[in-house]
Amino acid sequence: RRRTRGPSQDPSSRMEGGLADESNGHRDHNHPAVTDSPSNGYHKSDKKASSLKKFSVSSFFTLADDKRKALRIYLVVSTLLLIRSYFSGIAAAGRETWYPAPLIGFVRSDLALVCALLGSVPFLCLVLGWTFIGVVLLPALAVKLSQLVMPGPIPTPTQAYHCLGMQTVLLGLLCLPVWRKPTAAIVAFLALAVLMPYVPDQIKPLFSSSLVESIPNQVINLNPSMQEDVGAAALESGPLLDFVWENRQDWVKVSHGRALGYFVFGKNFNHDQRWPQDGSYSLRRGFRLSSYRDTWGESDFRLGFPEQRKRVSNMFKEEFGTGLANIYSRVLNVDPETIVLGDMGALSKMENMGFPAVKVVFPSLFWHWFNNPHTDSYLYRMDEIDGKACDRARQRTFLIPLTEPPGAGLYYWYKNGTRAEVDYKVGNVYSFEVSVLHAIRPFPYFEWKHGMLDARVTIQAFGIPCGGNWYITH
Repeated sequence: RRRTRGPSQDPSSRMEGGLADESNGHRDHNHPAVTDSPSNGYHKSDKKASSLKKFSVSSFFTLADDKRKALRIYLVVSTLLLIRSYFSGIAAAGRETWYPAPLIGFVRSDLALVCALLGSVPFLCLVLGWTFIGVVLLPALAVKLSQLVMPGPIPTPTQAYHCLGMQTVLLGLLCLPVWRKPTAAIVAFLALAVLMPYVPDQIKPLFSSSLVESIPNQVINLNPSMQEDVGAAALESGPLLDFVWENRQDWVKVSHGRALGYFVFGKNFNHDQRWPQDGSYSLRRGFRLSSYRDTWGESDFRLGFPEQRKRVSNMFKEEFGTGLANIYSRVLNVDPETIVLGDMGALSKMENMGFPAVKVVFPSLFWHWFNNPHTDSYLYRMDEIDGKACDRARQRTFLIPLTEPPGAGLYYWYKNGTRAEVDYKVGNVYSFEVSVLHAIRPFPYFEWKHGMLDARVTIQAFGIPCGGNWYITH
């Protein structure tokens, strides 16, 4: 407004004039206007009061019409995503359900909603126009949520922080054209949903049980090789997958997998335990000891239910005992009569030599970021079976993929640190010496894929030759 200065008056009259100056939008010419001069002692306090009003608590939560509209859309979309996740849940392992949290993947029921709500916070910030906060929170929360549900504790390697920095920069650049606009939430969500499954290792924060630089020190097989027998299981793969999926209530959730969808269908001597049932909740097993969960579906308590283990083994033997023996005989180029599977023949009295088992992994952000180099050399230490001398140098691992989701396969390493990769194909059988350093290849979670074929389903077994027989167990 225009500054005016009236004739000299005493301070009291000037203050009265200032109070009435623009009370109704018309100037009262009987009283001069208040000036902005600091000498009158009023302008500074008026400005401070205006500032307090501007940043009051009520104004902080007062949103403009466009923000309110964007917030309503955000709430509707979030609700629809939660409803979709609910109906995409998969029940398995004794009346437990795993739900796909948006952008995170399959998580056990008690933590699925927590992960979904926490994961939505950065997008709420983007909708409200706090773009910088939202962009920074997205990669940070991705790591923290992975650590919440991952088989822990697994330290975050240094390269993960470098990768998160690059991801933050890339997200910021993508959101730059719509900075401080609600549209930034749409851009970020679509970018993560569409691009995340395809990010290269250079910007993927790979959690690892071993630091990348130390992997060559773990290589003990100097001439690793991967044998792929094309079509060796082509006839049996389809019926095997149907059998596994139809009986998923008999799967056993691997306890050290925490809230992730990680299961074994069959016996597993290095996972099945007999822990005391103390009844408390834990991230490791959730509410497994509650009345609405079947305790035998958790590997921590599996050894306490021998009748369940025996029943599942008998199911497998009756349905596919002959078929699996034929598959392994093709791979080894031996007579099927020389194949002895776990829980059969001389192995029937050896509790830790079970029938070949199925490993099932539901896709998630963690499995896309996790690398676990290891060997299988620790498995067999016996020198003989049924009086027949064993050749431990020829022990082998056998893998029969029943699904081939994008990215499913194996890593294995040479002594110089070179990493080789294998792509899984349904119908093929993959085998290698147990001394080969290898890992499940990280495979991504796709926001639009939640079915049976998107899980990683593999029959796993280990074989050792003793006398004229091959003993193949899990």
